[in-house]
Amino acid sequence: MQKNNRLFIITVLLSLAQLNAVAQKRFNDTTTIREVVVTATRTEKSIGDIPVPVQVISKKFIQQTGSQKLIDILQQQTGLVLADNPLGTALIGYPNPFGSGIQLQGLDPAYTLILLDGEPLTGRNAGILNLGRVAVGNIQQIEIVKGPATSLYGSDALAGVINIITDKPKTGAAGIQIHRASNNTWGFTANSTIKTKRTALQLFANRYSSSGYDLDKTIYGNTADPYRNYSFAAKFIFDINARTQWQTSARYFTQKQFNNYLVYTSATPEIVDGSTVETDWSFRNQLQHRFSAKTNLIARLYATGYTDNADVFMQKDGSLYDHSFLHQSLLKPEVQVEIGSKPNKQLIAGIGYNNETINSSRYASEKKLNAYYVYAQKEWLPLQNLNITLGARFDKQNLYTAQFNPKLAMAWKPTHDLTLIGSIGTGFKTPDFRQQFLSFSNSLIGYTLLGANELNNGLIKLQQQGQIDPSINLAPYLIDHTLSPEKSVGTNIGFRYHVGNNTEISSSVFRNDINNLIDRYNLPFTKINNQAIYSYVNVNRVYTQGLDFSITQKFAQQFTVHAGYQYLDAKDKDVMENLKSGKIVKRDPVTFQSSYVTRKDYGGLFNRSKHTANLQLSYSNKQHWFNSSIRAVYRGRFGYSDINGDNILDDNREYADGFVLLNASAGINFRNGIGIQTGSENILNHLDKVKLPNLSGRTYFINLTIDLKKLKTKNHEKSNP
Repeated sequence: MQKNNRLFIITVLLSLAQLNAVAQKRFNDTTTIREVVVTATRTEKSIGDIPVPVQVISKKFIQQTGSQKLIDILQQQTGLVLADNPLGTALIGYPNPFGSGIQLQGLDPAYTLILLDGEPLTGRNAGILNLGRVAVGNIQQIEIVKGPATSLYGSDALAGVINIITDKPKTGAAGIQIHRASNNTWGFTANSTIKTKRTALQLFANRYSSSGYDLDKTIYGNTADPYRNYSFAAKFIFDINARTQWQTSARYFTQKQFNNYLVYTSATPEIVDGSTVETDWSFRNQLQHRFSAKTNLIARLYATGYTDNADVFMQKDGSLYDHSFLHQSLLKPEVQVEIGSKPNKQLIAGIGYNNETINSSRYASEKKLNAYYVYAQKEWLPLQNLNITLGARFDKQNLYTAQFNPKLAMAWKPTHDLTLIGSIGTGFKTPDFRQQFLSFSNSLIGYTLLGANELNNGLIKLQQQGQIDPSINLAPYLIDHTLSPEKSVGTNIGFRYHVGNNTEISSSVFRNDINNLIDRYNLPFTKINNQAIYSYVNVNRVYTQGLDFSITQKFAQQFTVHAGYQYLDAKDKDVMENLKSGKIVKRDPVTFQSSYVTRKDYGGLFNRSKHTANLQLSYSNKQHWFNSSIRAVYRGRFGYSDINGDNILDDNREYADGFVLLNASAGINFRNGIGIQTGSENILNHLDKVKLPNLSGRTYFINLTIDLKKLKTKNHEKSNP
C-alpha cells in the first residue's frame, strides 16, 4: 500500500512536469503578476524577491473550497499537516481534548506563531490554538513563512509564521452569505464597507453553529460536542493627510460548547453535562507617517484578551462537578522605522514591549510576563540580481535569560524567471506558562502534572496531604528546576521558477536542529493511588529535515493544476545515540519477549508522516460565471502511540495508516450578484474514531452568496432601462 502511494505521487509530479513542457509550446509568455507579501520581511514586497520559503493562500482559493473552517483550508497546503498535541492520549486516557493545530516542517503546533493582521493570537491550550476562533469570510490572504522567523517575531516562531490578513475596505462593498452543511451546521456572514475620500469603515459579522458528531455509538456522549459561535470585526482607516494614516480595528469572538460525557467517580459511571465558553477580543491601532520618500515611521498599540470558562454538573442532582478557567491578556506597544526608498535596500528597525498576564484554575496564582525586544533587518543589493538580508532580534524577559537571534538570507536571480534562495537563522521558544506554573491533579484518572517552577511546592503539598508516602525522602528532588528556552538552528535552501502567468515551480530543502527541547517526564515514585507525578525538563535534542516541492500550471486560461509533496525525517538525537550503543530494549505486549531496538526499527518522532502530498484541479469560466475544484490531500502513515513500553516509535503496530482526503466544490455566480456553491468534504469517508477523531466522515454543504452592490445595480438597471 505504501509503495503504491509513493508511486502515485511520483507519477503525478512527473506527469505535471511533462504537461508543463507541452504548455510552454502552446502559450506565449504574458506579464507576470507577483503576489505581494508582508510577513517575511515586515514590509510589502513581491513574493519573487523574498529570500525565504513563503507560501500564499489567496482569497480566491478560500472561496473556491467553500469551507468555513480555517483549519481545513490550511491542511490542504504543501507542508502543512493537521496534528494533535502529543499530550493527549498519554495522560488523559482518551482522544486529545485540546483539538488539532498545524504542524510545520515537522514541528508541533506550539512552535508556529499564528498572527492576525500581523499581531499574535493568544489563548493556547496545551500548545494548541483553536483556529476555529478565526472566521474565514473576511480573509484577504494567508501568508506562511517556513523556517525560523525569530529574528523578526521572537518566541513561538521557531517553526515559522502563519499570518492571516483580513480584507481592506473596498468602495461600496456589501454582501451576505448563508452556509448550510451536514451535522446541522449553519453559517451566516454579513459585511459592509463605507468609504469616502479620506476615510473607510468596514464591518463584518459571522454566526456559526454545529450539532457535533458521534463516531462511536458504543461510548456515551459525542466525539465532537455541539457548539455555536459569533464573530464581529470592524476596521477603520483615516488618511489624516498625504503622509499620515491612522488605522484602528477591533475584533470580538465568543463560543459556547455544550458538554455531556461520563465520569468514573465510583464503580458506577455518572453523567455530567455543562458548557465551555470561550471569549477572544482584540484592539489594534496603528499610526503611520512618511517623513520623506526614504523614511517611514509606524507606531502600533495592540491589546488582546482571551478567556475560557468551563462548568460541568452532575446530571443526577445538579451539583457542580468541575469548574475550570483560563484568563489571558496581552498589551503590546511597538515602534518600527523603515529607511530606504528601494524595496531591496531597506533598513528596518523596531522596539517593542510585551506585558502578558495569565490566571488559571490550574495555576497556583496569577502569573505575569514582562519582556522588551529590539529587532533590525538590513537588505543589500551588492549585485543587480543578488539580494542579501541580515536580521537580528534581542529579547529580554523577566522569567528567562536574554536571547539574541540572528538570521542571514540571500536571493539570487540568475535569470528573470528563476530565483535561488537560501537562509540560516537561529530560533528560540520560551517555556510557556503551562510548562512553568501548571499545578493540576486529574480527578478522573488521578495523576498529577506540575510545572517546573511549581514542582518543589507541589511535592511538599502532596506529601502533607497524604498523597505521597511519608517515607519517601523528597530532598533530592527539591532543587532548582528552572527551564531554559528551547533553541534551534534552521536552514532552508531552494528555488522559485516562474514562466509568465502559466507556470510556477518552487522547492526547498530544510533542516531544523533543536536543543533544550522541553519534554514531559514522570518522577521515579508514584502517589499513594499508584498514579504518576509528571513535570517538565530540558532533555531532548531533535532534528527535522526534508524537502518540499510544488508546481502550479495553468491551461487555456481556465484550468489550473497544483501539486505539492513533502518528505520529512524527524528524529530524537539522544534516542539515536542510545540505539547505537544498544541501550534500548522493547518488550512485545503479546509474546512478552524482550529484544534490543535497532536504528532500523526506529521510526522517528511520533505524529509525523514521512510522505504528504496534495493535488488540486480547478476550473474557472468567467464568461459563464462558473467555477469548480477538486482537491486531494494525502498523509502517509504516522506514529500514534507506544505499545511496548520503551517510549519510542519502533513497532508497526504503533502506526496509524495513511489516508487520502478528497474534497470537491462547484459554484455559479450570476450577473445580478447572487452566487450558489455546493460541495462535499472527505468524499472517501475516511474514518478513524480513535486516532483521527477530528474527521467527522463525509459531509456536504451549500452556500448562498449575495453581493448587495451588484444586486442593487442590476435592479436599478431594470427599473431604468
